[in-house]
Amino acid sequence: MAHEIYKEFNQVQEQITCLKGIGINLIKLNQFDEACDNLLECSALCSDNNDIYNLLDCLGNLIYIHEKRENWDVVFELYKKTLKIFKELHDNRGSIVSYFNLGILKKRGSDFDRAIRYFKKGTNIAIDSNYTELILKGLGYVGEILVYRGKMNAAKEVYIKALSTAEKFKVKNSIIQIKILLKSLGLNEEEIEKELRNYRNLRIK
Repeated sequence: MAHEIYKEFNQVQEQITCLKGIGINLIKLNQFDEACDNLLECSALCSDNNDIYNLLDCLGNLIYIHEKRENWDVVFELYKKTLKIFKELHDNRGSIVSYFNLGILKKRGSDFDRAIRYFKKGTNIAIDSNYTELILKGLGYVGEILVYRGKMNAAKEVYIKALSTAEKFKVKNSIIQIKILLKSLGLNEEEIEKELRNYRNLRIK
């Protein structure tokens, strides 16, 4: 009812608030078709009026609906839209997470070439932005893809780089996890330390 009144008086921001609220509540009622309709209408209104943050909220809720329905092609396109918005906002963290999500979707479809490209793009932004947690996550994703593709030496190099970063910033859980991964690739503790020294020496040179 409120939405109809705001629409009649052309109060755009209030319409957006109502449509988003209706969409969220329809999700809670598991009425996904109706929720999509309202969120898509809200998204169009946000786009027309340059309301970027509410647009991101709408896209996030649409992603949730289509993930529940396993409409992965739609989810992929929605993540591409969120990536574009984060880039426009110069939001590096949002861009990184979007790249990682795109990579995860491509990995799910066994498109490893595209998956690793997205993971690398996200990781490079994380490195430039000094986001330690996201650097480690990105390197983990890249290493995992390399293992899937049977490129064990390349995977080992990525995990050694991740281990060096984890030790530099004293991220204890990551140190333990990465060492387990390296041991699964056939390295013992002594070999891990040797690889780590070699990596650090090359960086100094």
